Formats: sequence, C-alpha cells, structure tokens
Amino acid sequence: MTRPLLPALLPALLLALGLLAACQPVRPPSPEPAPSALLQAALQWAAAEQNLAPNLLRVVSVEPVQWPDAALGCPQPDMLYAAVITPGYRIVLAGPDATYTLHTDSHPEGTKIFCVQE
Repeated sequence: MTRPLLPALLPALLLALGLLAACQPVRPPSPEPAPSALLQAALQWAAAEQNLAPNLLRVVSVEPVQWPDAALGCPQPDMLYAAVITPGYRIVLAGPDATYTLHTDSHPEGTKIFCVQE
C-alpha cells in the first residue's frame, strides 16, 4: 500500500520554510526624531555656556546615539557613571565663529547635556 506523499514531506517542508524565514534581513527601527523641546534646551544651554544669544546658533545635525554609559561620551574626572547603554543624541550647532557638538540623553528636555566639544 502506498502512503500519500504530502504527510511524509510535511516536516521537511516546514523546516525549509522556517529556515527561509530566518534568513530574511532584519531592518533596524527608524530612529525617532529628537523632540523639539530637547533641541530648544540644547540651543539655550549652548548659548548660555558660550555666552551667545540663542538666535546666533543654528542646528546643523541631530544624530541618535547609544552612549556606552551614563557619561554620554563626556566622562568627568573623579566621577562614577552607571555602566548602562544610554540612548541620546549628538547635536551639532553652528555659531558665528565655531561649531559645537553637544551630547545629550534622550529626555525630552535634554536634562543631561554634559559637554560641548568645539
């Protein structure tokens, strides 16, 4: 007596489909845009830090970053920081005479702006 072919091949077919599905490329989620409150806070902070009027600064770029720790890429001497991946942004601002790079966390108001790199 002959057995039907489909039940005998079903396990192999399911395995092949599973392997094909596993080989599909995974697309990373698109980054969320920086909140406007964060950009305003960054502009205000940098203006005060550089003794400039905020309207003299403009946003050049905003890049989402996964900082390796809570120092946000700007460790200070004699400080300890949590060793956790910290989402945030690298914000580049242009002023009349220089470009400033700010490192922030992802808090909507940018409560942690640790350093300005010129």
